[in-house]
Amino acid sequence: MSPTITSKDLTLKEQVEFYSSLLDNCSDLIHSVSPEGKFLYVNQAWRDTLGYSEKDIEQLSLMDIIDDKYRKKCRNIFNALIGGERIDRNETLFITKDGRRIAVEGRCRTTYANGKAVSMTGIFRDISLQVKNNLALGESEQRFRTLFENSTEIMQMVATDGHFLHINAAWLQAFGYNRKEVSKLTIFDLIAPDCQGHCEKTFQQVLAEDRVHPIETTFIAKNGDRVEIEGSAVAIFKDGAPQYSQCIFRDVTEKRKMEEELLKAQKLESIGVFAGGLAHDFNNLLTAVLGNISLAREKVAKNSPHAGRLEKIETATLRAKGLTQQLLTFARGGAPIKKLSGIADLVKDSVDFPLRGSNIKQQYRFTDDLWSAEVDEDQLNQVIQNLVINARQAMSEGGNFGVTGTNITLGSDHHTGLKPGRYLLLTFSDQGPGISRQDQERIFDPYFSRKESGSGLGLAVAYAIMKKHDGLITVDSVPGKGTTFSLYLPAARKRFKELGKQHNEDAATGGNILIMDDEKIVRDVVGEMLNFLGYATCSAEHGEQAIMLYKKALANGRPYDAVLMDLTIPGGMGGKETMAELLEIDPEAKGIASSGYANDPIMAHFNEYGFKDVIPKPYQMDELRAILARTLPAGS
Repeated sequence: MSPTITSKDLTLKEQVEFYSSLLDNCSDLIHSVSPEGKFLYVNQAWRDTLGYSEKDIEQLSLMDIIDDKYRKKCRNIFNALIGGERIDRNETLFITKDGRRIAVEGRCRTTYANGKAVSMTGIFRDISLQVKNNLALGESEQRFRTLFENSTEIMQMVATDGHFLHINAAWLQAFGYNRKEVSKLTIFDLIAPDCQGHCEKTFQQVLAEDRVHPIETTFIAKNGDRVEIEGSAVAIFKDGAPQYSQCIFRDVTEKRKMEEELLKAQKLESIGVFAGGLAHDFNNLLTAVLGNISLAREKVAKNSPHAGRLEKIETATLRAKGLTQQLLTFARGGAPIKKLSGIADLVKDSVDFPLRGSNIKQQYRFTDDLWSAEVDEDQLNQVIQNLVINARQAMSEGGNFGVTGTNITLGSDHHTGLKPGRYLLLTFSDQGPGISRQDQERIFDPYFSRKESGSGLGLAVAYAIMKKHDGLITVDSVPGKGTTFSLYLPAARKRFKELGKQHNEDAATGGNILIMDDEKIVRDVVGEMLNFLGYATCSAEHGEQAIMLYKKALANGRPYDAVLMDLTIPGGMGGKETMAELLEIDPEAKGIASSGYANDPIMAHFNEYGFKDVIPKPYQMDELRAILARTLPAGS
């Protein structure tokens, strides 16, 4: 074993060379300067890093290699060293010969002789890479912080006990809290009560498993609104233990509502297809029932006991007709089938019926000489009955239900948005608990209802019906003082005059009528009613047969005065196609459209398809008499 060489074994010169060799092989930058800042010594690493030659170093002072931004700081440190202080940590920037900046960190000491400072030595480490990495890390952190804060996604970091560590601006906006309030909350304070159990279980799974977990739940915002969210959560682990969870969510409340609305719309469309078909078939049966009742009443004396029974049967059948109209609310349809109507009587009938047997007293006040309006009576009846039913439910203890009808003229500056002109204003006022201002803004929205059993369709349908009549429905309510609904209906130019029965009877012409309908019971009863009214009849099951009969009658010189035809013939030519061919055969052909689909667009715009008039099923003999009186001039 070789003997250990110590400094005592070396001469002074050898010692200087030994320590100089150690310093030159050191990777740290070492220099020693005089109290005046002149370099007394630099090691090889110092020269290699900064690039100065021996001759350069002789001409340099310490401040020549310090970056301008650090010179003041370094002068203060230098003076402190001269004063006897020790500097254990100093960061600065050295300037290389080629102008580069080198970030260094080091410590400095002062050497004294006879109590006087003779040199200051500094040992520095090049931390440029570390500074660069820290800067890059800081920039990266800033980028991600900016992304975190400015993201439209809802982001949160949650401690293992459920307290919020960080939340972004989107989170605050979504739930309505400020940061001070959030500091006192836990994740479980926001989760909806019906989601608590599921979410507690999910939270524990997130903290137990190192994977991304999909999240779907409901939070309760500060204002009490339910906020549907979906997204993902993952836990951050250290040494196998969860530190916190990171969550990214999206507010899908509107998306869920749209999905629900779409589902409802799809269901309603399915119901509509079913309801439309059911109403069509039911209306065919009711046509036979009402037709036979009409014939029976014509043959029974008015003072006969049977007359009263027939009237009750007729009333019940007309109520069934109203039910089919409600079914057709769900079916796809066109514009209302309008006719000139006396509104006061229609309103009274629509109000009285749903209030029968209740403890509510209806009070009417109509302007003298109330204007007429062209309306679909069944649809307007549906609007009014919806309002009356709502009022009856609101006044469970009874009260007064006020109905008014007045004539008004709206100018261009009216707040309703309706076209300027003459309108009937109908108001319906109850004495119920009233409706909040917030609910008034949504009351006509589809599916909005505060009733547990409510569908939310009644007022939405009423709104749609009024719009189709070029009118409007509005609501005005004060909580605790009742509610008033107002209906605006465009006034008709002509005055309504109800056709009397005698006038209808006088209109019978003894003409020749062709009946086209796929239902035998309809053909039979309509034929009997027409025969009673003095018309000759012939019938066809479908369009092809009707065209053949029409051609034959035309060739024989006895053309039909009118063709009463069903629009829908399953498996055969319907009224629309038949009417088009009849007009090619005879441009003077008079067609009357009839359908159990009261919402068929042809029924609303019959003249565009060549028809002279329409008669929705089911109908009574008086309605049939009136239609023919309009279609066929007297004496034709």
